[in-house]
Amino acid sequence: MQRGLHLLLLAATGISLSACSEPSPEQLSRGDELYAYYCQNCHQQQGLGPLLEQLPLTPRSLKRHEIILMIKHGYSQGHGSMPVFPQLSDTQADAIAHYILQQRPRQPRQHN
Repeated sequence: MQRGLHLLLLAATGISLSACSEPSPEQLSRGDELYAYYCQNCHQQQGLGPLLEQLPLTPRSLKRHEIILMIKHGYSQGHGSMPVFPQLSDTQADAIAHYILQQRPRQPRQHN
């Protein structure tokens, strides 16, 4: 009886601890989580800032759909060193694109 109780307690502890672990990248869905996992370190090392703050939004900046395509399939115009992430779903790539567009500073308009 004691042995059975110990085994049950051990199994319950293992299940509860596995629920506390970090989610796998495939389970991430929020743009901030995905960006932190896949993008932030490299963007920071490239001098763009952890949230691309050194790359302000301008009228010529990539649009959301272009960012999604770059994430999923690559984009050779000036971004040759960026890895491609085909393992991300369209929804995950869209979440990253939305997140970075919300984080980046907008370049002030110049008045003539």
